[in-house]
Amino acid sequence: MATFKRVLVGHDGGEHADDALALARLVAERTGAELVLASVVPNPVGGSFAPALPADGHTELVAKARACLEGVAGEGGPAIELEQSSSAAHGLQSVADRIGADLVVIGSSSRAKPGHVRAGRKARQLMSGGASAVAVPPAGFRDRPELARIGVGIDGSRESKLATEVATELAPDGAVLKLIAVAAGYADEWGRWGVTYPLAEMAEATREAAENYLDEAEPIVPERLGTERVLLEGTAPIRLAEASEGLDLLCLGSRGYGPVRRVLLGSVSSDVVNHAASAVMVVPRTDRDED
Repeated sequence: MATFKRVLVGHDGGEHADDALALARLVAERTGAELVLASVVPNPVGGSFAPALPADGHTELVAKARACLEGVAGEGGPAIELEQSSSAAHGLQSVADRIGADLVVIGSSSRAKPGHVRAGRKARQLMSGGASAVAVPPAGFRDRPELARIGVGIDGSRESKLATEVATELAPDGAVLKLIAVAAGYADEWGRWGVTYPLAEMAEATREAAENYLDEAEPIVPERLGTERVLLEGTAPIRLAEASEGLDLLCLGSRGYGPVRRVLLGSVSSDVVNHAASAVMVVPRTDRDED
């Protein structure tokens, strides 16, 4: 069972920073994890494309960032971390590595539609090889913070299994965990160069495979939870994003290849984190052997 022990939330005082904090608090409460707030400020020296900040200007910037974090944390609240870096994503990753965070939560892009997720540059960079799981809440999540309706994308991979374990840990007692598998959609037949391919048979095979994935996932769910099997047909990113309607959180596995213990966006998760109507969490690859 995957357990979050330290949750890092990137908070820059921006439009959707409080959405990230609301989600991070729910996860920390559910798992007993320590919550840490972090903000990244530019390095005091310039580079080839950016002039150096005046010394007093940089000092003021750091003071404002610290005051913002302290104000959000409140007295006796979560620990705060202030990092200097030329990149916000790199700075957050440095903090995550230093404190051993196993989940980083960051707000949606300012371009996100209300009630929808849109991963900005920082979030996507964090999902490009970081060791921590990454979660992004939809715009406005802070106004209705809840973590009761949880779904997980099922595709039969080890990463999918780990995502299911994370989802079961976060789901409250008595909740119904939604297991969602998508079978590729095909036309009944497709002709090309005078040759007809039996795509109806291929479609049936993908449906059977998806059903088997759901069969394998159900035993992972503990008795304290109910399960709802959802078998969809079509393009996986589109159908998963549609299935996120009515959920509070959708858990996805990382891409099925690349370095272990790293989170990497695949073609499916890459699209879902830009269109889902619920918070999205992508968990890292695992080096655990198959059962």
